[in-house]
Amino acid sequence: MAELGTFWTGGPLGPIELASLRSFRRYGDCVTVYSPHPMTDLPEGVMWCDASDVMPSHKIILHRKSQSPALHSDLFRYQLIEKTNKIWVDLDIIALRSFDFGTEWVFGYETPGEVNGAILQLPKSSLTLQALLAVRPNTKGIPPYLTGFRKAKYWVKGFGRGLPLDLWPWGSIGPRLLTHYLAEFDEIQHALPISAFYSIPLGETARFAAPGALTRNDLPSDAWAVHLWGSKLRQVLQRNYSGHVPEGSFLDLALRDRI
Repeated sequence: MAELGTFWTGGPLGPIELASLRSFRRYGDCVTVYSPHPMTDLPEGVMWCDASDVMPSHKIILHRKSQSPALHSDLFRYQLIEKTNKIWVDLDIIALRSFDFGTEWVFGYETPGEVNGAILQLPKSSLTLQALLAVRPNTKGIPPYLTGFRKAKYWVKGFGRGLPLDLWPWGSIGPRLLTHYLAEFDEIQHALPISAFYSIPLGETARFAAPGALTRNDLPSDAWAVHLWGSKLRQVLQRNYSGHVPEGSFLDLALRDRI
């Protein structure tokens, strides 16, 4: 039995989040949702905890251009890993078995060149974790993975001091920074293959919504989970299905515990 943790802010949970939480419980893992406010719509057996127990969350840190709370979520997951023994999970992950990995190194490749942190655990002694924890809401500078012209551009825009964190490129402290430090400290060797979590790429998100387009049998036999690409999937549902979950779709099957 694994201990999982995640973060949620905003309105009621939608079908993607509910399907995700139900999948963790279906395989016997314990999952805690950290939120700035108490939640009353959690599936049976899912626990709630005040997000401020991990990181101050009375003010959600938003990416300035997109106004997305993903920036806060990235910072939160690194604090969660440092302060607890929980495995971080995004709320658009569908578990295919228990997350009892038997190791503190839990992350996987999204593409051949980049790791994704939607499922993440690192040992407390990890140099990658220590570097990620050094990034704070008031951090000002440039993403360390930038080189050449892009690096120079950010120095110029920041008048030689760099820019505030919320003006960094989208995803800067997520997969890009995670991959950068894992490679720098030779810890990327622990990455699981693409098939472990990300066998369905972002470009094929619509398969999760189309009736009959995807079943458990279509996924790799070594998969631990599958990432639904929640933001993209919500767009697909809204555009093609008026926001409803089509009967017989992968998401529908996950909601009905048929995965």
